[in-house]
Amino acid sequence: MALHYLSAVRLLRLADEEKARALYADVIEALEQHCTDVGVDWCGNELNITVQLTTDGEQYVAVTGRESLPWHSDRTKIGGWKAVHIDNTFGTAKVVYDTTTAEGNPPGDMSLEPLAEEVGSYVNGWRAEHGG
Repeated sequence: MALHYLSAVRLLRLADEEKARALYADVIEALEQHCTDVGVDWCGNELNITVQLTTDGEQYVAVTGRESLPWHSDRTKIGGWKAVHIDNTFGTAKVVYDTTTAEGNPPGDMSLEPLAEEVGSYVNGWRAEHGG
């Protein structure tokens, strides 16, 4: 019988990923209706929903709110959806979809279907063009 060692950091990361997937299951599900390789990622305390464009992870679409998605079920501060194509190879970022509003303003459009359709269209078009 082999024992598998999982570090405390790895266990916390897995728990965080499950929590993020549960909190944003509806967003992930909507995106998965239009494209593949949907996941979650976080840099520091910022949660992102991601759609990988390349297998090396250098290019992806990050879906956030005004700045980042909150780690709790209250989405009032998201303020709309923003999807950005991140290209770490060339250090560029291109906004694909944005309904966010400035802090202190009422939220922009929080509908999932327009977000999912636009991101899916962009991702599938990019993959067709670049063979990703």
